[in-house]
Amino acid sequence: MNDGDEAFGTSVPAWRARRLRAHLGALAAAGAAARAAGEPRAAPTEMAHRAEVRRWLQGWDRADAASASSGPKPATPKQLAKLARWEAGVGRLRPSEGALRREILEAVAEALLSARPLPFGAIAAAHRETVRRCREAGVPAPKASRYRRWLKLTGRVADPAASPLSD
Repeated sequence: MNDGDEAFGTSVPAWRARRLRAHLGALAAAGAAARAAGEPRAAPTEMAHRAEVRRWLQGWDRADAASASSGPKPATPKQLAKLARWEAGVGRLRPSEGALRREILEAVAEALLSARPLPFGAIAAAHRETVRRCREAGVPAPKASRYRRWLKLTGRVADPAASPLSD
């Protein structure tokens, strides 16, 4: 990011400069690539701004954590029991209506969320479609937060909070 003007990298706050922000976004990937290549945990010396060094090191550190974790944590039995009660609408719905809502949830998730990688806005679109179908069927529609949790716990989406899809 050195454009010949030495003062640029040290005097402009990262949250104010559009070019610097775009540059910082790519540094985490560069740090992860350096870790994969076997380079030591030391930021390159040509980085002038402390935010550059920090982002590069964060990418380097996260590369180890990403390789150590094998994916999202599985749901606990207690979470699965809550999820089953929520799907069935225990206390709110008759068993037949609970089964109908579960079918709607699964059908919409299968139809709209089967693509990988998910397109931007896919979770919000799936929730809107689920609400529409539930209203047509005459059963209570799920709230967006509960719907996202259901997606995460059932494994339909790995981690909605971590993706840019939490719209």
